[in-house]
Amino acid sequence: MKKDNKEITLTAKEKKKIKDSIYDEIKDDLTVELSKSLVDEVNKQFDKEYKEELKDKISDEIKSDIKTNIRREETKLSHSKSLKIFRLYIYIILLLGLFGFVLYKLYVTNNLNVIVPDNIPLPTITREATTIVTKQEEDLVKKYEYLMNNVVINDLSLLDGQNKMSNVNITEKLKLAYNMLKSDSISIEGTIYMVSSNNLKESYNKLFSSDDYKPVDFTVSNLEYKYSTKTDSFIAIKNKDITSDDIIFEIDNVFEDDTYVYIEVITALKKNDYIYNILDTENSVIKDKGNISLSKYKSNLTKNRFVFEKEKNTLYAILKI
Repeated sequence: MKKDNKEITLTAKEKKKIKDSIYDEIKDDLTVELSKSLVDEVNKQFDKEYKEELKDKISDEIKSDIKTNIRREETKLSHSKSLKIFRLYIYIILLLGLFGFVLYKLYVTNNLNVIVPDNIPLPTITREATTIVTKQEEDLVKKYEYLMNNVVINDLSLLDGQNKMSNVNITEKLKLAYNMLKSDSISIEGTIYMVSSNNLKESYNKLFSSDDYKPVDFTVSNLEYKYSTKTDSFIAIKNKDITSDDIIFEIDNVFEDDTYVYIEVITALKKNDYIYNILDTENSVIKDKGNISLSKYKSNLTKNRFVFEKEKNTLYAILKI
């Protein structure tokens, strides 16, 4: 039997119905496939972003750890360095303290030499030369000790340096001249003391043999002298509340050259019945029991050299030795 090959023609409605039917069949599978594809894509993107974020976070943490470790090591090094510097400072302070103490002891005991200016004469005869014959030294002491009887010092500054009399302040020289005055040259009426300017000038010229005398105010112990032009004299009122300390000397050696006499003395301060080194007036050397011999304690006291011009027997200089 022969079949008829006639083409079948579908209407639009029929086509739509067929499409809908096919779509319904594949819709679930397509939806699952699309969803899976979308999820995979999202997962890939998320995984990439997460890895980048994680990498950045880890990188930041590593950097932070490195910085922390560096700071920790810097702190350790700083502490170690500070400790070493501190120890160094302690050692330096201890060494300076020891050095200062040694200098102080040398200074107090006169073992630290003092440079003498060129314009102050140095002795041409040493102590060794004068002690070859003991009698020579004794004779020189007897011959020149009277010169020290004319020297009474109230000011410690005159004994702490190299003082040539021509360079000493006039007020300091007036004090020395005043201490040479005889008792009858000082008029005393109660607490009022009076000294004639002429008498002080005579004493001044005798001690210094110079023409630079000036009548200016000066203070000796507890007497503050004021010069009066009307009476041409010095007047002072004694202050009983002020007590004076005594500077005492003991001749240790005497020698001479053609121009000068050199009298070396042991020097001390007598205060409140105690003997002090003039460079340390806080710590006493020995209690003064009367007629004490300074030579027994001269290693703890200072020495001075008084230089006198032989021709006029005038005081030329006071040197610390």
